[in-house]
Amino acid sequence: MVSQTFIIKSIYIQNTIMLLSLGVVLFFLFRSLWRKKLKHVFVFSIWVLIVLWFFNSSFFGFSTVCVNTEGIRLNYGVLSSRNTVLPLDSSWKIETYLSGIRKMKKLYFIRIADHQSMKVRGGELSLLKEIGGAIDKIKQ
Repeated sequence: MVSQTFIIKSIYIQNTIMLLSLGVVLFFLFRSLWRKKLKHVFVFSIWVLIVLWFFNSSFFGFSTVCVNTEGIRLNYGVLSSRNTVLPLDSSWKIETYLSGIRKMKKLYFIRIADHQSMKVRGGELSLLKEIGGAIDKIKQ
């Protein structure tokens, strides 16, 4: 069977956000190194760690899924160390998440094994169903 790639959220935008965030913090880190301000070097070193932690934390879900005979490839982005390939027998489930201050907005995400996707609105729910269908189809 041919490999199928599903884009939940644009990986290019996600990678741009990741690299811009890291770039800004690294700019200020190198600027403080150049000016020899050790207090600022310490602060921006911590900010680099915070940026890397955030993009590898559970707050950030995967945005691209590639389903083929070798497994299910999940892509979180360029800075993430959580990019992985899961076996085809991994379970999947579409879940609902209530968002907003009053918890009135319904968002959806797909959970494959213990990995969670980026959250999408109701209009993109069909994409999550297609991902699950492709996983079930390739299992057979």
